[in-house]
Amino acid sequence: MDTAQRLRLYYEACIPMGLLVLGMLHYGLPPFDDATLTLVPGLLMCMIIMYYLYDRLSCENDDSHVLPGTQTSMYRRRADPGRMWGGVLVPLVLFALNIGSSSDEKHNMGLGACGAWVLSVAMAWTFTVRTSALSSGCSWALGGAGILALTLAGPWEHGNVGVHVCLVAAAASAQHMGTQFLVRKLPRSFTLGEAAAIAQGTSLAVLDLAARLFTRKGLVDPQHMCVLVLEAAGVGTALIVCVLYMVAPRHSQGVCVADTVWMCVAAGAGAGVTTSIIAFVSGTNPVRWIVLAVLGSQTGRMVLIYWLMLMLCATAIYAWCAQTSTGPSSPSKLVLHIKRKSYHILAVFLFAPAFVATPLVLHIGFTLALCVFVCAESVRVLCLNGWGGQMTRFMRRFTDARDVGLVVTAHFYLLIGCAVPVWLDNTRGCVEAALAGVLALGVADTCASLVGLRFGSIKWPATVKTVEGTCAFIVSLVVAVECVRWAKGFGYEITPSYGVMGSLVVCVAMGVLEALTDQNDNLVIPLTMYAAVKMLIHSDAISWISVVVVAAMLVMPLIPHSTLIQLRTQ
Repeated sequence: MDTAQRLRLYYEACIPMGLLVLGMLHYGLPPFDDATLTLVPGLLMCMIIMYYLYDRLSCENDDSHVLPGTQTSMYRRRADPGRMWGGVLVPLVLFALNIGSSSDEKHNMGLGACGAWVLSVAMAWTFTVRTSALSSGCSWALGGAGILALTLAGPWEHGNVGVHVCLVAAAASAQHMGTQFLVRKLPRSFTLGEAAAIAQGTSLAVLDLAARLFTRKGLVDPQHMCVLVLEAAGVGTALIVCVLYMVAPRHSQGVCVADTVWMCVAAGAGAGVTTSIIAFVSGTNPVRWIVLAVLGSQTGRMVLIYWLMLMLCATAIYAWCAQTSTGPSSPSKLVLHIKRKSYHILAVFLFAPAFVATPLVLHIGFTLALCVFVCAESVRVLCLNGWGGQMTRFMRRFTDARDVGLVVTAHFYLLIGCAVPVWLDNTRGCVEAALAGVLALGVADTCASLVGLRFGSIKWPATVKTVEGTCAFIVSLVVAVECVRWAKGFGYEITPSYGVMGSLVVCVAMGVLEALTDQNDNLVIPLTMYAAVKMLIHSDAISWISVVVVAAMLVMPLIPHSTLIQLRTQ
């Protein structure tokens, strides 16, 4: 690994880890009102950050560390494994979620924001030690020690140690098995960091649903009801995929009545499980609640009509473009980028007005869209009813070099990047954070891609991204964030201290991250921006500690590489 590549990886890591260090120094650790209980997860998180910073500076080849039982060829090609993101991204997002949350919100239902933070640290710790250069015995010992420390001294709401042991052990095991499944069963679809982050988020959702099933607090407010619908729909969708996988034919025979019947059976079973879970936990009729939430108000009905009209217009435009495309040759790079980024622009018009009008309907819409995407991709991969080939040909019109694996992930990452900030902050308490994905992907990433491809000539070291594209990203994101902040009167609060300088700090950091990262920017940029905005929106000013943190991270690469190698081998 040459010096330019090593520095690119290092400065990429500085952005999320610098945010996490700054947040812990400025705010403390969740729960912020009891420093004693937060010592263990905070200490483990600091050790993770120090390890990745040291590793990025001194490691000769980032491909040398892989998840046990996997190989480098199983990861997405033309990208570094991104182990740092697997150990930092989810704890960073959940740390930001705890900022500004009351004690009732942190421990209301399920795991709570604080419990989810502790479990995310446990998963990040076990993932880090399992993918390190340590021997198998040392990694198991360190992972077990971290789990034991968290169960005995973590900031838990109740004192039942047995429950804590089960939760932490289940979280660590689930993220390990989930990461293994994604990289082994869906090869070349994810980097190691992306797979770990997805496995950690999924594991937390499953454990949170399990906690809700055991507590059964009855009627819940709309925000928690939306989370319950999301988690229950995830279980139902997983059941549908399992049924389709078991009955899928090994060889496609075209349209098959049996496939259609099994698809209907799977859909019915998934819907039945979803509604049963919601009814069991909440004590309400889920179908009635969803219908009233979506159609019970004039605003909800208007949003549905708006979505329908917009989708009809978009479908007509895409159909016309497909018919007017000439020749069997592959489209030019610029044409392919325009096709791909048109979906980003469509996301802005679909999601931003809906969030301003009714976040509840948008939350439910994101949940339904994710379930539909998963089921449709399962049908495509399994070639059910002869639709696999047709769907693959359609999807390949919009894919690039990152979508060469078994699963096409581009549309999933776009949806997840826009949806997760809304799922985490759906009360319009911080609109810039909730719309982080829409603004970063729909506006900034589109401008960066098109400007960089058309006018870019100065490339960043060790990457194909251009300086012109990064400047377009920063400028467009600043303008978009300021437009959102100036749109007063929609039920959210504008913090006076979060001015133009704060927007500039966040936007520059996200622009640099977009230029440096090899990970899928539809996933890492929205979540990192969500955390950055949440940390800044609740602060009176940018803490002076940030100057020390940034200065230390900028000076560390100046240490001679040979010195770091000697320290590593001792």
